[in-house]
This record gives sequence, C-alpha cells and structure tokens, in this order.
Amino acid sequence: MARTARLGPVASIGPSSTGHRVLAAVLGAQVAWWQLGFAVRRAVLRDARRGRRFADDDVWDTSVDWARQWLTAPRWSRAIRDGGAVVLAVVCTAALACVMAEVDGVVALSGAVAGCLPLVAGWVLRQGQHARALVRLQPDARPARGSPRIRAVRAVAVLLVTISAATMLIVSVDFERSRRLDCPRFALDQAVRRWWETEGLGCPAGDTSVDASGLRSTPWTVPEQHSPYGQDNVLYLGPAGEPVLILAAIFAVWVAHGGPTGPLGRPLESITDDTTAFQNFDGGSIVVRSPGGPAEALLGQRQPVVRDVGSPCARTDRPCVTSVRAEPGGVRIGWQYGEADAFNVSWWPEHPADRRFTQREAAGYEYVLTDLRPGVAYVVEVAACDKRFLRRSTCTWPSARVLVRAG
Repeated sequence: MARTARLGPVASIGPSSTGHRVLAAVLGAQVAWWQLGFAVRRAVLRDARRGRRFADDDVWDTSVDWARQWLTAPRWSRAIRDGGAVVLAVVCTAALACVMAEVDGVVALSGAVAGCLPLVAGWVLRQGQHARALVRLQPDARPARGSPRIRAVRAVAVLLVTISAATMLIVSVDFERSRRLDCPRFALDQAVRRWWETEGLGCPAGDTSVDASGLRSTPWTVPEQHSPYGQDNVLYLGPAGEPVLILAAIFAVWVAHGGPTGPLGRPLESITDDTTAFQNFDGGSIVVRSPGGPAEALLGQRQPVVRDVGSPCARTDRPCVTSVRAEPGGVRIGWQYGEADAFNVSWWPEHPADRRFTQREAAGYEYVLTDLRPGVAYVVEVAACDKRFLRRSTCTWPSARVLVRAG
C-alpha cells in the first residue's frame, strides 16, 4: 500500500502554506483514510481504544495522518467539511421525503434539518474522538487538553445545534398544522374532528348543528379540484357517528325528502368527478346532471357505481380496468393507460357497513389484491400518477369502479 505524505507532529498547517497545497493535503489524507475500507478502519480504531497501535505500519501511518488532518485542518477546511456534510444530509433526506413519502417541501426540509443536525454534530464529535485516540498513541505528538475557551466554543456549538434542530422541528409541525389553522374555527363534534384529522380534506364552514328531527350536520367546503360540482358540501353525522360528505345541493334535496327517516333513507356510496355526481341511498339516489344544475331525486333507482369489466373504455384520460382474474394468492386486476410513473390502486368492501379502505401503489399495469375475505365483493378503482422531484405527485381522476369478488 502506498504511504501517504506525513504531516509531522501534531502541528497545524501554518498560514504560509498555499491554499491549493493545504487543500491537497487535507483531501489526500481524507481519501486515503476512507480508502482503507470499513473493516480496516474499524480494526484500527478498536486497537486505538485498547491503547495499542495497528500492526500494519502503512495502515497506521495513513490513520495517524488522517487524525492529524482532522484535528489541525484550517478553520475554512473544517467549515466546508462539516457544513458540506450537513447540506448533503439535509438535501438527500428532504428529497427522499418529498419523492418517496410525498411530504410537503417545507415540512420535508424542516424535518430533515431537525433530524440531520444532531446526527451530523454527533458524527463530527465522534470523528474527533477517534482522531484524538489515534494521535495519543504517537510518542512524538500528544495533543494538549482542550483549553477552557475551546470547550466553551464546543458547548455553545452543541447548544446552537440543539436549538436549531428544535426550532426546525417546531416549524415542521406548525406548518403541517397550518392548513387546518388557516380554516375558520367552529364548534365541531368529536367524530367530525377525528374525520377531519384523518382525511384532511377541506375546511368546516360552520358549527355542527342538530335540526328538529335529530339530524346532525356540519357545513363543509372542499378544494375546487376535489369537487367540480361545487365546493359547498355538508358533512352528515350518522346515528353510529360515521361522517359522510355530501354535496350541499344533494343534501338539501335529501333533507326535503325527509332525510334518513324519509323514503330515500340512509346515504350509501357516492361518485363526484368531472363527469358524474350522484349519491345513492337505501331507497334510491339523487343525481346532479351537470355542474351548477339542479339535483334530482330518483326514488327506488340507485345509480351504478361500477362498470362491467368487459364493457368498452369510455375515457382515455384515466386508467380503465380491463381484466380481473382470480389467483391462489388473491385477485389479479389489469388496466390500460398511457405512460405514468405509478398507479394508485384502491379497494374496499361493497357492503356499506364495512368500508375498510385500502390503497397501494403499483409500478406496472397489473396488481394482485391480497388479504381479501372469501365471498366478499370489493369495489376497485385505479388512478395514474406522475411523480415530481421535491413536489407532490399529480394523479388523474380514478378509473370507473369495477366489482371483484374474492373466493
């Protein structure tokens, strides 16, 4: 193994050294140390903690040169080294959080700073301990104990890192909550608040109220992109405490027909996208034919929420499920669509009393639904998504729903 240039005793690089030579010396020692490999570095440090030199002289000389460089490098070199480690860790962590977990950019950056600052600070302190342990074994260079001034600077640095990490963590949490804090504050039922915290869709537009018949509801607004048939909705709270979001126009017609005790009965499934808006009930349905149009009650007529897998695909701007095939491990579904980075596959039991919603990401144009209960019918839909670096993914409207049966 080629031996690296020695720096002599633990003296620091003097101000007379030229910049490029200093940088070359610093980088050369760092590169040589990391080129030893993890196993060799670990063995060198283990022997140093036990108070003995490493057996291989070349490896030992390289290790001591790295240690001296780490302890005596110029301040500008140490600032670049430590600052670069922080920036690299923060950027990589924030980018992964944005792309892989679809976390908001501000939240990802704040969380990355809060998490990476203490880790990098701990790593820098640990490297310093390793370097001092190596240098102490050299007979010609025993570094003096840090002066009170140096210890004070280190304490202040640790305090600043702790304060910075805590501040960024608070910023991350506050920003995540800011969407709800931006909403007007109203008196909400506990069940409504829990639904809001889980779904995170829109804002309340009024207090939870109870009419003369005992019907509990909360005015609600949703973002325009989630409700092309109107942002005004009503969150209905059923007798068992399950919130159901209903278009305001449909809700008004339902209440006019007696609400849950009228001929329409309890609300069931609904579809609201850029082509259709309706709400099914036990005793019929209420349909809005076009955005801004009137809501029409159809007693005894429920609207189909699923399409036949064998029927033609009417839309090309969203996936279309084209095959359903039972397999030993579950049900394999296939769909057609153009190019997309990924697909979100969602399914839930058809029965209104059991709506456990499941969503998974698929990379290809097929997916196997697993853990389905035999004999239970499931509603399935697929959305195509394009992922964007440091931004949330953009997805199409879900496909027309299809019905699959397990077992």
